[in-house]
Amino acid sequence: MKNYILSLGLIFLCTSCSGVSMITPQRKVADNVDTSKLYKQDFLQKINSIKAKTRQGKNDAALKDLGAIKEDNLSSPERATRKNLIGVINFSTKRYELASKNFEEASGLSKEDPSLEAQIYLNLGSAYYKMNQNEKALATLSLANYKNLLDNEAKKYHQLYALLSQQLGKKEQSLSALIRSLEDKKNINDLKAESRYSQVEEQFLKLSTSERVRLLEEFDQEKNIVVPYLAYKEAEVAFREGDQNKVNDFSEWIEKRYGNNVEIMALVKTLTIRNQNNSTKIDIRYVGVALPLSGEAKGLGERVLAGIDIALEDLSMDPTKKYRMEIKDTKGNAANGAFAVKELIETNNVAAIIGGLNSAEATKEYLETKKYGVMFISLSKVLLPKEEKSHLLIEIPGSIESQVNYLFSDKMTAKMGRRPAIMYPKTDIGEAYANEFWRQSKKLNLDVTGLISFDPTQTDFRDPVKNILGIKFNREREEELAVVNDIASLESKKSIKRLQNLQPQIDFDWIFVPALPREVVQLLPNFNYFDAFNLNYIGVPSWRSELMLNEGYRYGNVYFMDEALNSAQTPFTQKFFAKFKKQPNIVETIAYDSLKIFSEVVEAGGSFDTRQDLDVALTKKASLQSESGLFKLQDDVWLKDMSTYKIKREGIEAAFN
Repeated sequence: MKNYILSLGLIFLCTSCSGVSMITPQRKVADNVDTSKLYKQDFLQKINSIKAKTRQGKNDAALKDLGAIKEDNLSSPERATRKNLIGVINFSTKRYELASKNFEEASGLSKEDPSLEAQIYLNLGSAYYKMNQNEKALATLSLANYKNLLDNEAKKYHQLYALLSQQLGKKEQSLSALIRSLEDKKNINDLKAESRYSQVEEQFLKLSTSERVRLLEEFDQEKNIVVPYLAYKEAEVAFREGDQNKVNDFSEWIEKRYGNNVEIMALVKTLTIRNQNNSTKIDIRYVGVALPLSGEAKGLGERVLAGIDIALEDLSMDPTKKYRMEIKDTKGNAANGAFAVKELIETNNVAAIIGGLNSAEATKEYLETKKYGVMFISLSKVLLPKEEKSHLLIEIPGSIESQVNYLFSDKMTAKMGRRPAIMYPKTDIGEAYANEFWRQSKKLNLDVTGLISFDPTQTDFRDPVKNILGIKFNREREEELAVVNDIASLESKKSIKRLQNLQPQIDFDWIFVPALPREVVQLLPNFNYFDAFNLNYIGVPSWRSELMLNEGYRYGNVYFMDEALNSAQTPFTQKFFAKFKKQPNIVETIAYDSLKIFSEVVEAGGSFDTRQDLDVALTKKASLQSESGLFKLQDDVWLKDMSTYKIKREGIEAAFN
C-alpha cells in the first residue's frame, strides 16, 4: 500500500499541464464541443509558451506571464484555463491551499468545456487530498465526469477515488473505482501482473454474495476484463460447492456480455466441461500413463515405469487400496501423446494422467486433460503461461513458475539485489522463462535493467553480451567513445592492446540465464572478454551437469536453482537398488513422485467417487510432499520449493540456506 500511496502523491505533478492540454484536438469528451469557439489562437499560443516554461522548471517566470494575461477579453473557459494553470504551478511547489483556491475559482468558469471541468475537479480533489481533507476530496471527485478525461487521467482519477473511498469506509465505492482503474488491461496476463488486481480480488471476496452480484451487474455494459474474470472466479467457487445451476448461470452471463473475448471464453469453456463431467463416476485409484515405449525415447519411458513400479509396491502394502495402471505408448510424439490421453479419459475413464516426458508432449497432453477437467501429473515442464494452468496440473520437476517465483522470493532478492537482468535463448522454453520473468518482476515492481535474447544455434555471443553491457550502442555514448579512443591511441604507442573501446555499464545486480550448459559455457566467457568480471549469474536445474562443474567456476559467481536433493539413502532409493541393482536417477525419482503425490491426494480422507471430488480435494490441499521437494498451492498453481547452489572449483555447495 505504501507504493500505491506514493504514486498517488504524484498525480498532480504528472497531470500538471493536462488540464490545459485538453483544449487541443486530442480530447475525450462525451458532448460534441467546438473548442474553436471557446479558445482564441493567440491565447493558446501564450498558454503553450507558459507550459513550456513550467516543463523547464521556470515556475516564477510562468506565473509572471500568467499574471500578465488580462482577463477582460477572455472567455470563461480561457479564464478557467488560466486559473487552473496557476493552481498547477502552486501545487507543484506544494502550496496546496493556494492551489485549491485557484482550482475552486477555475471550476466555476469551466462549464462550457466538459473536459476541462473534469480535469479541474480532479486537480481540486488532489489538492484537498494533499491537505488531508479526505471527505471534501471525495465529494469533489464525485462532481467530475471521469468519462470526459483522457484514459491516463481517468486511471489516476479512479486510483485516487478508490484510495479515498477505502479510507472513508466506503468499500463498494472503493472496489468499483479500483476495477475502473484497471480498464486499460486487455488480457488476463497483464491484469494479474498488476498489483492493484490482487487488491480487487481481496476486496471482492470480502463482499457478501448479493453484494458481489450487484457489483458485477453495475458493470453490465462496460467492457472491462476485470468483470468477466471476477464472474468466472465466482463460477469456480460455485463449481467447488457443487452448485451446477449457479455455474451455468454465471457462464451464460459471461458469454452473453463478453462472448467475443477469446481468453475469457476459453476459461468458461473449460469450466463448463468440468461442470458437465463433475458427476462422472470414476475409480479413484485408476491412473492412466502416457509414455514413449517405442522409438528413440523408449529407454526413458522404461525408466519411468521402473520408478512407478516402486511406488506401486509401496501402495500395495495396503490390500484395501488397490491402484491400477492403464499404459499407452506415445511413440515419443506430442500428437500421439494427446490422442493417448484422450483415449485414456474417454475410453478407460481414468482418474488422473501421468505423462509428459518432454515439454512438447507435456504441453499437448495437458491441454487435452484440461478439456475434460482431469488431473495431469507432468514429468517435465509445461510451456504455457501461468494463466492457462490450474491446480489440476502438477509439474513434478518444478515448473518455470516455481523457479521464477523462487528467483524473486524475499530471500533471493535480499541476497542478490532488486535489479535483475535476463539473457534467454530464442526457443520456446527460453521465451516461456522470459515471459514469466517479466510478469513477476513487473508485479513486484523490480527494476529490470536488461532483457536480451540470443540465438542458441550461433557460436559467437559477443553481440548480445555487448547489448546487456551497454557497449554496443556507440552513438548514444559518442562523447565517451571519443575520449576512450584518445586514450587507446596513446596506449597503442606502448603496445598495449585493448579488448574494446567502451567500458561496460553494469547497471544490474545479477543476470538470469535460463539456457542449457553447452550454451552457457560459450556465453559467459564473453563477459570477461569485455572486462565485466565477477558478475552474479543464476541458472536453471540443468546447470547441475558435468560440463558446468568443470567450467562454471571460471566465469564469476555462478549459481543455479534446483530442488533440494537429499544425499542420504531413502526408503525409495534402497528399494530401487534392491530391485534393479543400481541407484535411481532423476527420471526414476520424478516417476516415483508422480504416483506417490497422486496417492497423497486420494488417501487424504473423505469420499472420492467423482471427478469433482478429486478436483475439490486438490484445492483443499495446501501442500504436497514428494521425494524431490515440497509443493505449495499458490494462486491456483502448484509451486515447488527450490534451493540455490553455487558452482565452485571444488564442486557444488548450497548457497543462501
